[in-house]
Amino acid sequence: MMRAQQFPDGELARDLVDAYPDALLVQDRDRRLIAHNQAAERLLDGHVALRVGEDVACQLLGCRRVGGPLEGVCLHEHALEHEGARPALRIELPLGAAADGLRARVFAIGGPTRATVTELRPDRTEAGEAGWVGSGFPEPRLWVCVLGRTRVASDEGPLEGRWLEHRAGQLLKLLVAERHRTVFADELLARLWSPRASPDRRGLRYFIHVLREQLEPDGARVPPSSFVVAARGGYRLDGNRVWVDADAFEQLVNAGLAAHARGDEEAARDLVGRGLDLYRGEFLADEPYAEWALAERDRLHMIASDGLRAMVDLHHAADDFAGATGCLSRLADLEPFDVDIHRDLLTVLLRRGRRSEALRRYERLRRRMLDAFEEELDFSLAELV
Repeated sequence: MMRAQQFPDGELARDLVDAYPDALLVQDRDRRLIAHNQAAERLLDGHVALRVGEDVACQLLGCRRVGGPLEGVCLHEHALEHEGARPALRIELPLGAAADGLRARVFAIGGPTRATVTELRPDRTEAGEAGWVGSGFPEPRLWVCVLGRTRVASDEGPLEGRWLEHRAGQLLKLLVAERHRTVFADELLARLWSPRASPDRRGLRYFIHVLREQLEPDGARVPPSSFVVAARGGYRLDGNRVWVDADAFEQLVNAGLAAHARGDEEAARDLVGRGLDLYRGEFLADEPYAEWALAERDRLHMIASDGLRAMVDLHHAADDFAGATGCLSRLADLEPFDVDIHRDLLTVLLRRGRRSEALRRYERLRRRMLDAFEEELDFSLAELV
């Protein structure tokens, strides 16, 4: 089971929790709710009040409820006393809920203060009496961060090493770039190897096996992989078990842009802001010359640019010039030759009295345009003032 303290990168852990697809409820030692994620709000909306300081998870699970599967048992207390996740429990929800039922598991985190996390996901199996359904969720999970340099983590913790730079890592990155389809074996061979150095399909299967061994918590198993699936003469990632930050980024920003279009500024700021927090750099920044990554890199770049433009509008509407400056600075870095963006940034800087920074940025932009296009800027700082 993944624990946040296993990750050496604290920001990575926070990103994973924020965009985690399943609902998470965190309770302190005294059963009081201290945190939850967005997935919990969506899943339990209208059926369970997520009030901080109240005993939410235990009431939802039915701990110690007479006549229930947990009569005389509290999973919260049991998790505090034992390592690992408690067995999964099926919970029936009222009609009209986001799912007919939920599967839940509970585990403890933290040091001496200790807290528990209740993880919830929809359970659409045949309805029946609520009760134990196994020793935990059977499917392992994989988290792949590809915005910026590639980082990979499984339920067991980070999967680090030089393998990400070698053929197995390149296979994973290419499958991520084409994560919404099956990539045929011949295509993998053509994209990752030169014609003279290309192995045959047997050699490709060997490198796929190496990749699976790196990703599986206990090495490749039968069936061969939980994450890299053989299908129709090629391979694909199992989208139900592999979380990719690029997908979470795209979904959040697009949802925020839709909210912006309908005039819901509060939701737009929240959604677009959370999405942009995941955009830590260009797609697969550690593969800058890989032609097979260019199309996806450009597509995600445009989504980030659209998101930042929307955030600039939102900050201006709220007279938040500091927020506008930050977003315009990021946008100017993404679009180094878009003069209109730089002019807007310079205008905001001058309005805030940051004239020295405005002058430095103006001179850098002027030299950049001269070097690249032999063009002078068509405005001066004095005009902007």
